[in-house]
This record gives sequence, structure tokens and C-alpha cells, in this order.
Amino acid sequence: MARHLKTQGDRIAERLTWRQLVELDACTRCGECQVWCPVYARDSRELITARSKIQSLRSLVRDRLGEAEHEEFISSLYECSACGQCHVVCPVRINTPELWEQSRASLVQAGIPQPEDQIRQLSAIKEFNNSYSRPQQERGLWADKAWESGLLIKPLRLWKEHPSPVLYFAGCTASYEPSQQAVAVQSARLLQEAGIDFSILGSDEPCCASKLRRMGDSDFLREAGRRTAMIREMGIKTIVVSCAGCYKGLHSDYAGIWSDAPHVLHLTQFLDLLIRDGRLLLRHEVPLTATYHDPCHLGRHNNVYDEPRRMLRAIPGLRLVEMPRHRSFSSCCGMGGGLKLAFPGIQLKMSAGRIREAEETGADAVVTPCQTCAMGLQHAADEISSPVKVYHSNEILIRSVCPDVSREAVVEAFSRYET
Repeated sequence: MARHLKTQGDRIAERLTWRQLVELDACTRCGECQVWCPVYARDSRELITARSKIQSLRSLVRDRLGEAEHEEFISSLYECSACGQCHVVCPVRINTPELWEQSRASLVQAGIPQPEDQIRQLSAIKEFNNSYSRPQQERGLWADKAWESGLLIKPLRLWKEHPSPVLYFAGCTASYEPSQQAVAVQSARLLQEAGIDFSILGSDEPCCASKLRRMGDSDFLREAGRRTAMIREMGIKTIVVSCAGCYKGLHSDYAGIWSDAPHVLHLTQFLDLLIRDGRLLLRHEVPLTATYHDPCHLGRHNNVYDEPRRMLRAIPGLRLVEMPRHRSFSSCCGMGGGLKLAFPGIQLKMSAGRIREAEETGADAVVTPCQTCAMGLQHAADEISSPVKVYHSNEILIRSVCPDVSREAVVEAFSRYET
């Protein structure tokens, strides 16, 4: 067994960067990661903490990890959303999200697979080009339904027919998940209201494949390379995404892959610019006290904090209050990094904890610009019967711009197409 682990440890070490190998020795075991870890708050075992994972990984690459410890480390590595909170509070700034993702990839390449539920979703992404195992030709149906239902000012144009200054990238969840398709419709309508010349890819839109990176799939670079080549060949210069995960994928994960990279903006960044330029008019009051949930992929991972808040504060009648943990200290809802697939019970507890934190502010609603966070928080709010409503930020903005395109209106309109 020791010889197997040594061989395995060597293979894992070879796939870590020199900086990550140094980081294995940099941990001071101060315990700040334990204090702030949102997973440890729901499963208080030392092996869950960043310092324990780092110690185990160091032992693994040096052939000092026993068989039982080996199994515990593998489990703890995936019982983590890679939210980056431990990176923020680490006195020596160990880049833990990158370390966890690269460690997962290294383990897979060394012959240690991900949890089964993660493997199924990763396989779906590579087979169907989306995480929902749905036909690719259905990806752009939301746009047709929205136009036919009178929810858009004009029909959306496909990039191949109308190359435009801006591409709106809806992402898998807003394209396929019925509860979140309003995000795509409202994004398009808001851009139309501001007079933006934009197009969509429709059935040509690929999955960003960022989940492959999150869960350590060894095909990430190949799949990302295909997508960057396609976007580059199309001549796309500006991409606006409404998904925090897609934003991290296209903006950050692809950073070392793009040549002549397009400008990638999250929708909140773009809408904030449009509001300040006077191109998107906020006509109606929205009498609401709301608190804002920072998605990890948008906030901690990419430092997008001000634009979403500025956008919300510009809405007449809305009062924004902060939870105790916000901005870089925002508590993760648990929906990222494959955690929900591998440990759904922990994820639910994390989202429920966040809802309780929102309740303590006295807010009527928690607002987030990430449809994945919105799903996790909504499930938790339902489970604990919380009076706090959960909204995607589009839903609040659309109430001020054109209330007839509410989430309820989209769901009702789209239900007519169900067979």
C-alpha cells in the first residue's frame, strides 16, 4: 500500500504548480479557516478545515498518509464548495480555491475519481453540452417562447445571422431550468429596454464547461479550448453573462486560454453602466427592504461587489441592508464546486443558515445575481418555512423597468408550451 501511495503521491505532486507545492508548507495552522468555513459550521470535523486538507495533501504527496486517512482526505476534499473564504482570511494568502480544484484534477489523473453524482453531471456536460442532459437544439427555445408570449420588444437575433457588438450568453441553467428561465427572458428584455444591439447564440451556445474545472475533470482544458476557438472564430468581442458561474468560467478560468480575449461582463456590471449612463430608465418604485447575497464566483473570486449594490440602490423605493457577513466575508450558500451533488444535506444546511442570516436583518427579501444561488436559497427558504423571499436581481430590476415581465408572467407564459 505504501508503495502505491508513493507512486500516486508522485503523480499528484507532478500536476500541482510549484507555487501550490510551496503552499503545502506555508500553512501556519492558525485556525482562521476553521473559524470562517461555512462547511465546518455545518459539519464540525477538523478534517473539513482547510488546514487539515492541506496537511493531508502534504502527507499524500510525501507518502506519509495512511489508507484510512487517505479515504478521509478524499471525502473532505469534495465536501467543500471551494468558495474561497479560507483564502480571504488566510494570513499567508494560500490560494485555496485553486489548490482544491487542482488537487481534484490531480487525483482524477492519478486514478481517483470524483463522487458518482459528480461524474454523472460531468459526463452529461461532455455528451449533451449542458448539465441537464437536454438536447442542444432546445437551448434557445426560451427566446422563441418569450417573443411569442409578448415578453420581448422584438425577436432576438442569432449571432450567425446578425453579428452584433454584444453577445448575451444565457448559460445552461437560464436556458433549461424552468424555474430560472425568467432570468434569460428578463436579461434580454432589460438589454432591449436600454437599446442595446445584441445577439444570442441559440442552439450554438455551448456550456461554459466551468463545472469541469470546479470538479477536477481532466478534459477541462480540451473542452475550454474548443469553446474559445469557436468564440474567437465568430469574432465575438463583448460577452454579457447572467450566470456567476459562467462569468468565472469565461472571465477567469479561460484567462490563460484566450488569445485576443473578448471583454466578458457580468450582467450586473453591464446594467450598472447602462443605469448610470441614463440608457436604462428605472420608472417604477419597488417598495422593498432587501439584503444582498454575494455569489462566491462573482464576489470573492472576481471582486465584483460594488456594481450589483449600486444597481439595486438606484431602484426607487428599495432599501438595501447588509447581512453581517457580506462582500468578501459573504457566507457561501453551498451550491458551487460540486458540493450539492456530493453532499446535498450539507448544502441545504448552508443555504438555510444564509436565509436565517437574512431574516435577522429584517429584510423582506434576499437578492442575488446568480440563478444557482437563487435555487439553493429558495429551496432552503421553503424547507425552513422562512418568510424571506428569494429573488434573482433581474426580478427586482424588471419591476422598476417593465413590471409585466415578472417571474410569474414568464412561468405562466412558458407553461402553455408544456406537453
